[in-house]
Amino acid sequence: MVQSLSAGDGGAAYLPGSPERDELARRTIRVLQLGVIPGGLAMTASFSASTLLADQMTGSETKASLAAVCLSIGGALAGIPLAALMARHGRCAGLSAGYFVGAIGATLALLSAFVGRYSVLVLGMVLIGTGQAANLAARCAGADLATDENRARSISLVLWASTVGSVLGPTVALGLKSFFADTEGLSGFALPYALALGLFGLGALNIWRRLRPDPLQVVAADAGSTSVKLPSLAEAGRILAHPVASIALIGMMLSQAVMVGVMTVSPIHMAQGDQNPLIIGIMLSLHISGMFAFSPYVGWLVDRIGGQLVIVFGALVLTVGAVMAANTEAQHATGLLSGLFFIGIGWSCCVVSASSLLTSSFPVERRVSVQATADVLMTALGAAAGVSSGLAVEHRSYADLATWGAWVAVALGIAAVAMLVRNFRVTRRLTA
Repeated sequence: MVQSLSAGDGGAAYLPGSPERDELARRTIRVLQLGVIPGGLAMTASFSASTLLADQMTGSETKASLAAVCLSIGGALAGIPLAALMARHGRCAGLSAGYFVGAIGATLALLSAFVGRYSVLVLGMVLIGTGQAANLAARCAGADLATDENRARSISLVLWASTVGSVLGPTVALGLKSFFADTEGLSGFALPYALALGLFGLGALNIWRRLRPDPLQVVAADAGSTSVKLPSLAEAGRILAHPVASIALIGMMLSQAVMVGVMTVSPIHMAQGDQNPLIIGIMLSLHISGMFAFSPYVGWLVDRIGGQLVIVFGALVLTVGAVMAANTEAQHATGLLSGLFFIGIGWSCCVVSASSLLTSSFPVERRVSVQATADVLMTALGAAAGVSSGLAVEHRSYADLATWGAWVAVALGIAAVAMLVRNFRVTRRLTA
């Protein structure tokens, strides 16, 4: 199904290669960055508080991990509706709506701290996941006005802005909790969600007022078409049939599974080792800094040597990080800090590379649909890994879970190398 997308005032005034177009691209990146900074802070503060709050409510590791994973579940559920909204009305409408729904979720999670109801927390985290979907879509919006020479870097600059908020989120949330270590419910966990409420609102307001002209409408006008394919999970088959996009999709999905699976239960694992909540927050902040802080360098590397090679490298780094986490006791924070940091870097390599490859593999009218489908599949597999992680730790051990994550990363590396060799042979045969 194809939906008409109005180009508004964006087309003729911003011709490709013109100084006006270059300035618009830079300004769009800045506006998106000012959206993902508060969005990332709100999201990671909520995630960090959710696991420990749910564990306090229920005493179950499985239910605690499920509460945190509901953020990913919400992101997966929201991906297609937000993309459909963007296909009809542009990036501005979809991103601002995602942050607004995230604010509603933060309100419900805040309420759960008052009433002590696990079900209210779960619903709140699902809606907060819509904010995560908006943050993921923002990186794709950063590529709308990019050229072939700087596409990966444009994506990475939006991801990099997430560092500011995302790194501070866990430390702020669990730092607040550490000051109220002897209290339960409201006193320990209400403030992180109140903070998230305000920050999601700030992100929504910034995007709604400043992301104009809409980058997706401008690039649609460039292509001489205002028809944008509405998102559908049927798009997955087309992605997998594409020799390059298939590598991107597999890289996104498996790296997300490793990252979410290990990260979700790490706070509980460290808490069982009598680690202070502030140390747990620092661990999560260091992990998230690995995910986002080096993304501009990753983008630079992708633009120069190609996304397929960087996915192979990312799989190697993921493996190293998971092995380090698997061989560290809960009482020893250093090994866990290092392992989660490397997992974050490996994830960054895979996601920046994959986002660039997906964007360049399809025409503009399919861009929203392809990006949304890939994000939904990535987030859904991450959610499944997060739910499974709680069960794995409850019935086996954290070490076993991290070891399984390492094997998934190894499988990703092997698959990426095999596809890279296949594509190289096909290219050589066609040019011979």
